[in-house]
Amino acid sequence: MLQVLPSHISNLIAAGEVVQRPASVVKELMENAVDAGATNIVVIINDSGRTLIQVIDNGCGMTPQEAQLCFERHATSKIEKAEDLYSISTFGFRGEALASIAACADVTLKTRKEENEVGTQVHIAESNIIDVSEISCPVGCNFAVRNIFYNITARRKFLKSDNVEYRNIVLEFTKVAMTNINVEFRLIHNSKDIYHLTPVSNIKQRIAQIAGRDIAKDLITTETDTHIISVRGFVGRPEFAKKNQPNQYLFVNGRFFKSPVLHKAIIKAYNNIVPDGYNPSYFIFLNIDPQNMDVNIHPTKTEIKFEDEGVIFEILHAAVKEAIGGNSFVPSIDFDTEGVPEMPVINTNFTSGGSKYIAPPKINFDPLFNPFEMDNKTDIAPKEYPMGDDSLFKDEGANVNPLLVLKGKYIITTVKSGIMLIDICRAKQRILYERYLNSICDEFPAIQENLYPETIDLDPASYSTILDNTELIKSVGFDIRPFGKDCVVVYGTPAHIELEDMTMQDCVDSILQNITEVGSNLKEEFKEKFVRQLVRKAGIRQDISIGNIQAQGIIDSLFACKEPNFTPFGEKTMDIIPLEDFTKRLN
Repeated sequence: MLQVLPSHISNLIAAGEVVQRPASVVKELMENAVDAGATNIVVIINDSGRTLIQVIDNGCGMTPQEAQLCFERHATSKIEKAEDLYSISTFGFRGEALASIAACADVTLKTRKEENEVGTQVHIAESNIIDVSEISCPVGCNFAVRNIFYNITARRKFLKSDNVEYRNIVLEFTKVAMTNINVEFRLIHNSKDIYHLTPVSNIKQRIAQIAGRDIAKDLITTETDTHIISVRGFVGRPEFAKKNQPNQYLFVNGRFFKSPVLHKAIIKAYNNIVPDGYNPSYFIFLNIDPQNMDVNIHPTKTEIKFEDEGVIFEILHAAVKEAIGGNSFVPSIDFDTEGVPEMPVINTNFTSGGSKYIAPPKINFDPLFNPFEMDNKTDIAPKEYPMGDDSLFKDEGANVNPLLVLKGKYIITTVKSGIMLIDICRAKQRILYERYLNSICDEFPAIQENLYPETIDLDPASYSTILDNTELIKSVGFDIRPFGKDCVVVYGTPAHIELEDMTMQDCVDSILQNITEVGSNLKEEFKEKFVRQLVRKAGIRQDISIGNIQAQGIIDSLFACKEPNFTPFGEKTMDIIPLEDFTKRLN
């Protein structure tokens, strides 16, 4: 039987579309503050937004009547008629945000307009106004959102870990702050200052405040103007592309949005320039006539429909490609270096004596090689090893089995049922994985002190994450300590793990990524995931010079593993080709 849902249920359904997590509340309240003309916005969160999300601004404020009406669904001052939807220049316009927040949290609003002597306080929960009173407060709005999803147990239950929710809040905070460079922003988490962004004169300075000076100084400027769209922004140099790239931002008319199509246009410009799986950073700001796009196709307004998306794709692709081709190898000018005396630059092509510069040779090494495991035997054939129900065939004459190394890629030997084929690179991955994991199995693994401690600059959110997880980081063998503002020093690394192909920046990035994805409560899962990343970057390459003695060592080490049949990434390390297959091919 058809029926109209009660208002409290329909409000909860709508709230689920707009307010998906604490970060959604931060986004909506910050955007409202910017729309209200605020020049100072403070965001205070406790427990990653679970217990408190407070946004304070010095905007225009509201009258007593507006303070109550703003929590009604579709109460808005941004649009009056349908045509207004195609000329929107503000962040909010539908009047759903505050109503959705009030439906799933306990909300207190304090607000005052400049012309009013006293302000208004409204307390609302589950869409019901509990109290309205006069109060002394500054001009602007002060929203305090407590105990989000307290009345929707299922939604609260499925919130991610504190680290994940916190990172999402930081991401929404930075999205709003990125384009509003004339506004002062401040983010406080559990009484700690995370960001304090003062007004700046250009976008690149705001990028430096948010992403860090190291990121900002290595960006390439891109500028293109057409009658359809204007493209402004910055793209990362190809050599600084990363596998896990957090700094990818697309804005249109000051509004952050997601577009797989336009993302592809940017990435396509880097074809054959960056390795597969690596992603460049980009901060792209598009300007287009509001009548040529629709921002009202998604509850969170993060998706936008363009009238000429195919044309915009080509314009953006060409703009990025031109920027890379024209500037990627030209030294960048950092705005922070003004007034600094020039330093002589070493010519990388010739030495001072006129001789051609010769790059130092790169040392190739086998991470599995251990000279203490070798004996004086001249026997180069393999020993006997089990594999499931099969075993290596035992030759009665030599008491050993034949062994063949094929082009440094495979080890071939015989078993009772046929031929066993071992992938050398995959076998090394399994061996290294278990060796590295065993080396940090203790609560406090051995740490090798660095001869030259390395300093790493971080963004404020990453710096805070490192400080909050020092014990977890020590559990994987790293000694990382704070050094000044948003800066850490790596004093030590795991004692029994080779990090030759990883920079300290790579290590810190991997640690941060794993804390975000796994959380700080799952220490063993964190260790396993981190070690898998180390193995993937360990520089295991095909070696055509590998001999039978080395192959024998690989077999010994592989069959000593707990899981010899698969790599840590689920790929087979070995396989058996049955004798029947050979018979079929010869018949």
